[in-house]
Amino acid sequence: MAQDKAARGPRDGSPPRIFDDDYDSQRLIAATRRIMLVGRRYRRTLDLALKEAGHSQVRWEILHAISLDSGQCTLMEVAAHIGLEGPSIVGAMAKLEAGGFIERRQDGSDRRSRLIRLTDKGHEAVAVMTEVVRAQREKLWHGIPEADIDAMLRVLAQLRNKLWSNGADADDR
Repeated sequence: MAQDKAARGPRDGSPPRIFDDDYDSQRLIAATRRIMLVGRRYRRTLDLALKEAGHSQVRWEILHAISLDSGQCTLMEVAAHIGLEGPSIVGAMAKLEAGGFIERRQDGSDRRSRLIRLTDKGHEAVAVMTEVVRAQREKLWHGIPEADIDAMLRVLAQLRNKLWSNGADADDR
């Protein structure tokens, strides 16, 4: 058994045992683990591609979320867009500001809040990262039938609805 464990997994590039066909006898466990593992690996793959372009997955998520807004947003709005709590991205925001990707200024209507907007450098970074992510997406999804993608989207929508109806933040949809 120890030899089998040593021969399988991240070090040799093969998928974890959770992806073996015999694991399917525990379908819900297999589905749950596969969602988590594939999500992690997908993010890591994007992060590696973004690092080659001088960026990171964290930078992509935050700057992309800001770019989707109406030109400016608050830290809490950015956090909600990416499914995190505000305090967990404070450090990343400070680095983005120091790096010249964003500007933060006092919100005239709420002195407790600061408005965040992309700088020209931030817009340029989003354009570069959008292309990197698009290329990775095309590579990873190539050859998967549209019907399978549609089925996956339906299942994920059902899971999302159940998760968010159980009290999770509705802004993370």
